[in-house]
Amino acid sequence: MPDSVIRLIFFLTALFLFAGLEFLASFRSRQLSRKSRWPANFGLIIIANLLIRVLVPSGLAFYADVITERSFGILNLFNFSLILKVIIALLALDFLIYFQHILFHKVQWLWRVHRVHHTDIDLDVTSSLRFHPIEILVSIFYKLVCFFILGVPAEAVVIFEVTLSLMAMFNHSNLHIPARIERLLRWVLVTPQMHIIHHSVKQEESDKNFGFNLSLWDRLFSTYLSQFSKPQSLIGQVYYRDKNQQKLWSLLSLPFKSSQALEANFTNIANNSKAP
Repeated sequence: MPDSVIRLIFFLTALFLFAGLEFLASFRSRQLSRKSRWPANFGLIIIANLLIRVLVPSGLAFYADVITERSFGILNLFNFSLILKVIIALLALDFLIYFQHILFHKVQWLWRVHRVHHTDIDLDVTSSLRFHPIEILVSIFYKLVCFFILGVPAEAVVIFEVTLSLMAMFNHSNLHIPARIERLLRWVLVTPQMHIIHHSVKQEESDKNFGFNLSLWDRLFSTYLSQFSKPQSLIGQVYYRDKNQQKLWSLLSLPFKSSQALEANFTNIANNSKAP
């Protein structure tokens, strides 16, 4: 079965599962309705996937196969078993995506595309789809470079891509997990209650909890934060809270707008809302 079909099956299953669980056990009250946010979130992932089909038609696993066949990469310098190579590759890729996430926050031009993800003022399973197509393409190029350097087996690529998708949906979901269970889970995994802190409007909080799967890296490199400074802290960006800004075109054009222009627009909206 092609890896793209495997990923699609897991993706759709997890999407419906977490959407249903959110409905039954929500963690936070919504600021906006689903119909105000979901069309744009789904629209972004559809556009991104169409671009991927054109620019990377063979899929990431294909390139990993080519790299392995030609014995490129660090892992191919050693006579490790396939299972050991897969385990090492998964751990290394988990760290490298953590590092990539930090770069998207610290490098200004990368932040301009990544802030599309952070302008969602609610978090739910569809927030895991809310990435600008430019960010998706940059991320794919980054992964290909990592595959080449490491010599990642195709099997590890398929497992990693499925895990990345499932964990992104899990830790962005608006899912209530009982506190005792959640505290145990986050010793190993990034939970929704841990990741939502990363979406705080406060930069000192959003510059924490960069991990997507294992919580190890945040703890190891001192980017871990256990809770909000206030229990019901706002999430998103302070200058991007209007319902009309959640439309697809607004999100696609966002990387090309300066922070000053966004803040001025926010001030105008706030002033107009206060006018008699």
